[in-house]
Amino acid sequence: MAVYDCGMDEATAWLFVVEEDVAAMPLPRTLGVGEALPWPRALRLVEVLGRALEQLHAAGLVHGAVRPDNILLLDPATPKLADCDLSRFTPARAEDVVTEPLYLSPERAVGERGGASADIFALGAVAYRLLTGRDAFEADAPEKILARVIHDRPQTASAIVPGLPPGVDAVLWKALAKQRKERYATAGRLCEDVDDLIAGRSPRLAAAQGSKADTSRFLSAAGSAGQPSEETGTASQRLERRRPVVRALVGLLALTLVGGLELLRRELERPGGTPAGVPSAEPLPWGGAASRSDVVPDLPSINDPGPLARLSLDFKHTLGRGTLVLLLDGDTIFESRVTGAVTRNLLGIKLREGRLRQVIEVPPGRHQIRLRVRWNDDERSETITGDFTAGATRKLSAKLGRIGKPLSVEWQ
Repeated sequence: MAVYDCGMDEATAWLFVVEEDVAAMPLPRTLGVGEALPWPRALRLVEVLGRALEQLHAAGLVHGAVRPDNILLLDPATPKLADCDLSRFTPARAEDVVTEPLYLSPERAVGERGGASADIFALGAVAYRLLTGRDAFEADAPEKILARVIHDRPQTASAIVPGLPPGVDAVLWKALAKQRKERYATAGRLCEDVDDLIAGRSPRLAAAQGSKADTSRFLSAAGSAGQPSEETGTASQRLERRRPVVRALVGLLALTLVGGLELLRRELERPGGTPAGVPSAEPLPWGGAASRSDVVPDLPSINDPGPLARLSLDFKHTLGRGTLVLLLDGDTIFESRVTGAVTRNLLGIKLREGRLRQVIEVPPGRHQIRLRVRWNDDERSETITGDFTAGATRKLSAKLGRIGKPLSVEWQ
């Protein structure tokens, strides 16, 4: 729908939008319970709605309330988007979470600010409803719907309605991705794939992401309420590193060699003494008279391994309870339990935050660092490579996100 004006009422501080007045029928009135539209009509409606969102986003606006109630039909093939909720200016509202969780994106469901990507997710949910006759995240209570929006992937549309064109599942999968970066970059890109489906072509942009359900459940951990925890990692640091082990072995071999040579020298210098099995011949000097240093030149020392470098780890997470493991060149050098405290309770779902900081000594040189995080029956890991200088400290920042539990690591 055309927007003629928007602003704030100075007397009440309420935001407002002035839209065109049209004679149209809300989309839900044309949909029977559990009834799907013929897929060509459903996809054409989605394509028109997507183009409308494309224009809105190009103007720097976000609709923020894409759902069937806000879609008006001038005729069976001409939809209009109504009731922009000004989410560009306000974060997700509690009443939206309670009354309309079916079409909220995961980031808005946890109270984060919505953007164009949230509109694309909502349009994907509308498309799923039109194609299957079911809501993608339907459940019998708002809090259960909200949990499904945040955690779960819906059943594939083709499994509900046989005969849908190939590629529909991939398009819906991409539009309904939990992570914003995995969705379509713009509403226009979504429309390109919808156009391909209508024309009987394979969608060009939808990545083949498979059909396995998303089982990462970031709100399933336990723990006590309180402020975010900040730990220093009291677990023992098992410095089982290849290079120190090799250095120790070399040093032990050198010590044995020095001891053997010293015993041999004393036997040879003893008056009239010649050890059994050893010829009584004077050792040949190396560049002059033999001395103790000439006998065993440049043997390695085990007393001074040299200064080490330091790795300073800062790990932020959203777990209730889990385990962090740090590996250096494939060997475990640090392991610790991590816990998070409840910072927000959303419809009975506990949102947690925690933090762990630890400084660990490592040998100088270039190393591969791998961070592994385990909780319940799930695990994430990331690898990064860096150079370490003796006596210097390198800071590594790591974060386990909330939605889908992505793990990221980077040098600071």
